[in-house]
Parts: sequence; structure tokens; C-alpha cells
Amino acid sequence: MAANEFLKRYLGDHSRQTSIWRYMDLSRFLKMVHGGSLWFSRADEFDDVFEGSISETTRQVVKYGPDVTPEMIEHFNRLHLWRKQWTFVSCWHQSERENALMWSAYARQGVAIRTTYAKLSEQLPSNAFLAPVMYRDFAKEPVPEGTQIRYFVKRHYFKDEQEVRAVVIDAPANEQGTEDLQKSNPDLGRAISMQLSSLLDSIICRPFAPKDEIDMIKAVTRSAGLATPVVESELSGAPILN
Repeated sequence: MAANEFLKRYLGDHSRQTSIWRYMDLSRFLKMVHGGSLWFSRADEFDDVFEGSISETTRQVVKYGPDVTPEMIEHFNRLHLWRKQWTFVSCWHQSERENALMWSAYARQGVAIRTTYAKLSEQLPSNAFLAPVMYRDFAKEPVPEGTQIRYFVKRHYFKDEQEVRAVVIDAPANEQGTEDLQKSNPDLGRAISMQLSSLLDSIICRPFAPKDEIDMIKAVTRSAGLATPVVESELSGAPILN
């Protein structure tokens, strides 16, 4: 079932056939192939402490009424932090070509997988949200406010990442059907099942990967029943000196 794409109203038109890449270490790739699933990390486990936050300009615009007490505001803050541990994110890079910085940052000893925005959308569960990330100057610009939209806004310093995100918020409920604020998440993320044969367009080995590593990746891919092409990185090859 296709992911909920309501966020696109904030973003304008974009091509659903755009290529997106996920760069990952080799162990994550092997878990993906063997498990037939895509890993979503907890939002509160990311290095960027600004994940899920709003800008100063937004805080000045979004004012609470006089009936909202400081205790209520503190409860809202605790609720946001609690939900953050139940927010799961899969990060992708939007581009038609490989990106050397992405290799360096996320997959020095790994691989990249390539698909399209449309294919990923079709594979995600119905409670997922999928959209390109918006980049804003948090010191000067307002950002959209909302439970889901918070996780599709990053500071402008990260703009070169050209990120596309899939987000799933799945907070547990108590017997009364309300959010169970007493329950903490013991896991670092969630593996969501995927039909990898339909999702993956290609698997790209890291730049200058040795032949035995490429052969191993091909063998693992075949053993999982995948016919997805395994190719060498475009960044590989030998320089011409004269």
C-alpha cells in the first residue's frame, strides 16, 4: 500500500520517478537482504539533537492561549520527547548519480541501494509518511508545525544531503486507548518488511571494493532470491596520468 504523501502540499511538485539512494554499512545491508526488510531508526537516536524541533521564529508565531498553564506546556514537551522514541525514520539521498560525500559519510565500508520515490512509496505501510526534507534557517525562518511535519524539516546546514525520508510514528496505547506514556521503547529502531525484488533497482558496491567483496555481495543477493543487478561504483577505476 502506498505511503501517505500529504506532506507534498508543503513541498510543491516533484517527480515520483526521481532516483533515491540509501547508503549503508555492510552489516546493515546483509540484515536487509536476509530479513527482507528495511531498517527505520528511532528519531531520538540520531546525532542531530535538533531532530523534531521547531525554529525560534515558529515559537514566536505559535502562541499558547492564556488558559494554557506552564504545567501544561511542560506536559506537551514531555509528550513530544516520548513520541520521539516511537518515531521511526528511513533516510534516503535524492540524486540521479552517485555522491562521493554520501559514500564518505555513511558507507565507507558498505554499499548503496537505488530505487525511485514511487517504488518506495508503494512498499511502505499505510501509516508511513514519505516526502523530501525541507531545509530552513532555524535562526531566521519559520517552519511548519505538526506531529509528522517536524521530522521533515532540518537546518539549512544539511541541505547538501538532499534527503528524502520515510517516517512511521507508532506510539503504544494503554487499556483506555490513549498513549501509554509509562512505556519506553527498548529497541533502537524497527525493521519493516519489504518486497526487495520490487523495491531495488540496483545494488552498488563501494568505490574500489575488492573483487572478493563484490563476489560476496553478488552471492548473498542471489541466495536471497533477488535478481537485482550488483554493480561497481562509478567512482572506481584507474586514473589516466598521461
